[in-house]
Amino acid sequence: MENQLISKPVLDLQKTGQSIKALRIKNNFSVREIQQLFGFEYPQAVYAWESGKNAPSIDNLIVLSKLFNVPMEEIVIYSAVRVECDCSEHVANSMNENPVICKGCHFRKSA
Repeated sequence: MENQLISKPVLDLQKTGQSIKALRIKNNFSVREIQQLFGFEYPQAVYAWESGKNAPSIDNLIVLSKLFNVPMEEIVIYSAVRVECDCSEHVANSMNENPVICKGCHFRKSA
């Protein structure tokens, strides 16, 4: 069977950071206030999010979502990358509501 092309989401750290910064400013929070709300000793974690060096953990994204009163999809920016999947079992299962990822599946970025 020939390889199948599927879309794989890839987090865009830069755009996610820009989104966090824009939402922080829009909601009138300083970096120090965010730092204190999260209990960080230093503000570098917040600066790392905003500069796209790091992404917040899932639990921190949930807090940001509630703090800014927006869905996480408005904070996390990603793009779809077309990849080849050489396993027909994975492609077939990915169409199910509860897909089962097979153990032999290998992804390659599509040309």
